[in-house]
Amino acid sequence: MVKNLSNEHILEIADNAVNHLSNNDYGLFLDSLKPILDGKCSFSKLDLIGKIIGHKLKDSPELVVKGFDILIQYNKMGSYVISGQGLTQLLPEHIDLVMEKSSQYIIFGDKWYVCDIIGERSIGKSLVDYFDITVPWIEKFLEDESNWIKRTAGVSIHFFSKRTINQKERTLLLLNILEPHIEEKQIDVVKGIGWGLKTIGRYHPDILSQFIVDQLQKKKKISKITLRKALTYLPDEKKVEIVSLV
Repeated sequence: MVKNLSNEHILEIADNAVNHLSNNDYGLFLDSLKPILDGKCSFSKLDLIGKIIGHKLKDSPELVVKGFDILIQYNKMGSYVISGQGLTQLLPEHIDLVMEKSSQYIIFGDKWYVCDIIGERSIGKSLVDYFDITVPWIEKFLEDESNWIKRTAGVSIHFFSKRTINQKERTLLLLNILEPHIEEKQIDVVKGIGWGLKTIGRYHPDILSQFIVDQLQKKKKISKITLRKALTYLPDEKKVEIVSLV
């Protein structure tokens, strides 16, 4: 049981992992993190480990990726938290590498929580901090053949909307990107897109209300799950208006 580890102990574990990775001792690198990965450890502490590894080795991105590849192969939930958070330290200089590895890890993990863990970290954080160069990746993800990759686009939009409340123009742009996919029916993708719309509605109810009304007036067939999530935070009068159009 490692859930009560102090931050000092977490820093020591992270530093040991960095030293082993720096020396190309890949077995010792993984061994140093196995107690954390095999036990119960808060996401905040796992995030801290990822940040330290990524930050201290950011000048050697290929080494960072090698380490995270090893963690992902170990395939614990904490592997994805550490790796997703650590990849953010390579931004923006290595955004292509970050997005490509994020996609690989999501597909390898093949679970909804893997998609969401990484979508809220490396991809979502990139959208918050480096919007203009990340948007093309979000568009690309929405066209991907993998439903998990499509889903992560919605998750990253949720994260952006939660962290950047007063970004009306950027929010409108993200809604425009989502529009061609508003009739999506695959359940995992629907939940990701719905989550993104839900959070937009929390902070920009007027923008989302108008967007949904426009889609329904265009006779778009929005799934019940997407619509339910999108309506979550909207004022009652807007909900009534939208429901009347369904």
